[in-house]
Amino acid sequence: MLAEAQRDLTDAQGKLRRLKKDKRANIQKLQARQEERHNISNILIFLNYIEQLSRDIDAQMQRVRNASKNVTQKRDNLIAIMKKHKTLEKLKEKGWLEYQQKMLLDERKFNDEVAASRHIRKM
Repeated sequence: MLAEAQRDLTDAQGKLRRLKKDKRANIQKLQARQEERHNISNILIFLNYIEQLSRDIDAQMQRVRNASKNVTQKRDNLIAIMKKHKTLEKLKEKGWLEYQQKMLLDERKFNDEVAASRHIRKM
């Protein structure tokens, strides 16, 4: 469903925003710690965490791309179905009009035959 695909895309985009925000916050914390001259092990922990966040962001960006492709595909499928439905409606309407015309023609023929038979009887 298109709505489900859009919801997945929105969720993936939200998670990506949170990861990026977390990375920015940790970079700021790292910079503050470097200025305060904290020990190297704490700085290495921040660096490793930031690197992991970068990998997570890359993976999440791929998920967002995939979700976006999925939304596009679902939307294209929906458009194709709607076009097909519209075409079928037009064919149905055309068929109905042809049926009505045929019925009118049959009714005229019948009326002509009735009129002709009455005319013949009068003679």
